[in-house]
Amino acid sequence: MDNKDIETGTPITGIPSERFFRNLRIIRFILLATVLFIITDTIGRWFLPDDIRVPGIYLVLIWVLCLITGFFQFYIWRKIDVKWMKWVVSIGYIILFPVILALCHFYRSESPALIGYRISVTFMPVFGFLIVSLTAGFIKWYGNMIKRIFHLESINNIIFFLLMLIPIVLVTMLFIGGYKLSGFMSEKNDEIEQLISEGELNPNKDHREPVRQYDRIFNDINDTQLEAAKKNGLRRSVTIDEAQSSPDLVSINSGGFYEIDKLTHSVPYLVPKAAKLLEDMGKAFQDSLFNRGYSRNHKFTVTSVLRTDEHVKQLRKTNVNSTEQSCHCYGTTFDISYFTFQTPSKGTVASVDKMRQVLMQVAYDMRRLDRCFVKYEKQQTCLHITVR
Repeated sequence: MDNKDIETGTPITGIPSERFFRNLRIIRFILLATVLFIITDTIGRWFLPDDIRVPGIYLVLIWVLCLITGFFQFYIWRKIDVKWMKWVVSIGYIILFPVILALCHFYRSESPALIGYRISVTFMPVFGFLIVSLTAGFIKWYGNMIKRIFHLESINNIIFFLLMLIPIVLVTMLFIGGYKLSGFMSEKNDEIEQLISEGELNPNKDHREPVRQYDRIFNDINDTQLEAAKKNGLRRSVTIDEAQSSPDLVSINSGGFYEIDKLTHSVPYLVPKAAKLLEDMGKAFQDSLFNRGYSRNHKFTVTSVLRTDEHVKQLRKTNVNSTEQSCHCYGTTFDISYFTFQTPSKGTVASVDKMRQVLMQVAYDMRRLDRCFVKYEKQQTCLHITVR
């Protein structure tokens, strides 16, 4: 009801009506929701890869969540007078908010690259409580400081008005600058995505997803591998018959932790030390995928093993780059394809991309433990591995 003179019934001018205050509260509520959206969206975009855009429907959802949170904080939480009750309510809302989001599969929906953005949404109530609880006190403190410094007796002063705009301008510039930093924490987004989806983080910072510079990581040259092959392998090259009967070689077969490809220029024999390395890599490959939630019996494919005298002669006829001094001639070396894998017929099957990532991880770990040398072969699409 508008303010009116009791005796005459005429409106009293100069005193704001209840409608004015109601409209002012609505404006402040919408302003709070808008600021929450800007903060959440700006910080969320810091985690987005450069090629990812936030869908429009997703932005609408975030805006609705900001309105709901802003309404609760402005119209309900602010009216609680008991201090300890405010703490309880705020902490309860902060905890309940992500629980409800998780129950609605907010963190496991499509577009996993948005996971860092979703984490920003999770902290949106925290931003709101800080704004609602600290803004009034800050404005009061800042206004009194201005009046004290410039000896102002009234706030109806152009100097006071302009100085009060400074924090608003600075915050606005901060938001604009922060928005332009979009994507600078996208690397952290990948870590968050991997932690949630796989329950672990890739500890090797030099080849974590999505950057894959395997040719720089696995760059052990042929001379280095050849030296190791001569030290740990056969003293001379052998024929096929000699390989089958040699006490220095063991046969490797499909069906365990790896698969042997249809070999055309090699035979499935290795020195015991190399055979043990291959078996350990196959086991580590399967265990790593299983620990990530995939079914057992994922296997990588061995494409080349021991080359005999016959194989070297055949290769030299068809490949001018082939050499008699091949690491494969010593039974210490094998090639693993990073494109061809065997997957189980039932259960959760990993993608080729995921299996390739795990294979690289296993090779990296074995190399870090000084168990082998590894060369990333682009043309042959394989890892050329020699036991140490």
